[in-house]
Amino acid sequence: MFENIVLVLICSSSITLGIDNPLNDPEGQLQGILSIIDLIFTFLFSVEALIKIIAKGLMWNNLGPITPYLRSYWNLIDAFVVLAALIDLTLAWMGLNMSSLQALKALRALRALRPLRMISRNEGMRLVVNALLASLPSMTNVLLVCSLFILIFSIMGVNFFKGSFHHCVSPW
Repeated sequence: MFENIVLVLICSSSITLGIDNPLNDPEGQLQGILSIIDLIFTFLFSVEALIKIIAKGLMWNNLGPITPYLRSYWNLIDAFVVLAALIDLTLAWMGLNMSSLQALKALRALRALRPLRMISRNEGMRLVVNALLASLPSMTNVLLVCSLFILIFSIMGVNFFKGSFHHCVSPW
């Protein structure tokens, strides 16, 4: 039940992130509503992380096969997203304008990582992402071979076709 509620929260948060638009009026009603909804989601995700930390332990536990919260890479992503949102809200609460702190503007963009939290909840998606990450070294070899072929054929194309293509002059 807890995981299903969190999945609904993640989907709802993703929808509100899709509605948010940087071209919206910052003082408008829609932006105010979206900021309140973002505050609510940040609070709920913080409570969810706190519940998981209490249930699993932060780094160590005596619960046998249950992995502690910060020992799972997927939970680290969750904690990073929640921590970035909390820092963003803290800076906004202190009255610091994000436009004055250029280096911290990325904290607002990290909200886009919230849909990644779905991966940690779905075993099939987690398996696919782990397989993709495991295949990256092999894909770099394939990328190098493809780049070599593209380079060879581009050099051949320049040598074969140099000066043979004429250009058109448009009357406009």
